[in-house]
Amino acid sequence: MSTDAAKPSVGIRNPVFLSALILAGAAFIYLFAVQPAQMSVEKEKRALAGLTEQQRVMERDLKDSARVKSMLAEIDAAQKPYREALLTPLLESWAMRAKTILDPIAADVGLTIVDYSEQPVRALPLPNPPPRQRYLRHPIRVMARGSYAEIASFVMRVEKLLPHVAVQALLVKAQKSPDAQSVELVLEWPAKGELLPSAPVPPPVGGKKK
Repeated sequence: MSTDAAKPSVGIRNPVFLSALILAGAAFIYLFAVQPAQMSVEKEKRALAGLTEQQRVMERDLKDSARVKSMLAEIDAAQKPYREALLTPLLESWAMRAKTILDPIAADVGLTIVDYSEQPVRALPLPNPPPRQRYLRHPIRVMARGSYAEIASFVMRVEKLLPHVAVQALLVKAQKSPDAQSVELVLEWPAKGELLPSAPVPPPVGGKKK
């Protein structure tokens, strides 16, 4: 009789053991398979989100770079006529440089230029603080000979081809021949002056440590 009473307990223990085994297997699968997979997916999602943000920032920077390049190109194009208008010395002579520019214009209209000479430089007002690169107005006196029509054509051609050059003075001395009038012109050119040295870097506050 005691043997029959023990048999049901074995039957009861077997399902409990089986359930525990199933739960243990499920926990093992979750801990070592499902959970790492979920963590890996979340990690990949974060990495993908980071790459997407980096791509967005790079695209924005590229657009900004293209816009900045376009702005710099516009500024350079606007400054180009001023840079080309600056009078620079040729063999340390401002008058010689003016001669190379004005002689072809005079030849086109039939005017004969007999002399070039430099006049006192007029400095331009400076902003505060002053820039390192200084600019000035450099007058060049031109002595020429020709008819009234040739003189007028020369002045108009200079004003058209060199819009940044100003006619500071014009004096025509009448001669006996109407085709050989004597003219004195003072043309004022924009010019690049001296480049000042950079300001010295101030020493650190408190001086050097000993």
